[in-house]
Order: sequence, then structure tokens, then C-alpha cells
Amino acid sequence: MSYAIEKEEIIRRINEAEDLGVINAIRDLLDNGSNAPVIHDEALERELNISMEEADNGQELPVAEVLNEFRKKYAA
Repeated sequence: MSYAIEKEEIIRRINEAEDLGVINAIRDLLDNGSNAPVIHDEALERELNISMEEADNGQELPVAEVLNEFRKKYAA
């Protein structure tokens, strides 16, 4: 496929995209190249910010406790 056809296909797909995360990831890629961190899942970003704030306030859980909770929740 030619360069122009590739660009047209990408533009078409962007215009059809309904996921804001995809749009933000494309913007980051264009603004920052391949060095762009791509985390634009808003729910994930909120949870990560809460976790970092809790860690800054000394509210971390010991790894063993987290693993036990994980195993209980996702036991086969």
C-alpha cells in the first residue's frame, strides 16, 4: 500500500474511533513519538493515582497480604 493510502486508512479509523483512550494514545504518540507513556484508561489512571497517594501516606499493604487476597479472589 502507498504512503497516502496508509494515511487515509489511519485517518478513517481515527474518525470511526469511539474510545477516548485510543484518541489520547494517538495524540501522545504524535506528540512524543515512541517515548510516549500510553496510559489513558481513565479508570486505571484514577486507581493508580489513589494507590500512589496511599503509598505516599504510608498505607501500603505487605506483599504477602496482597498475594493472599489475590489467591482467595482468583482461586481456580
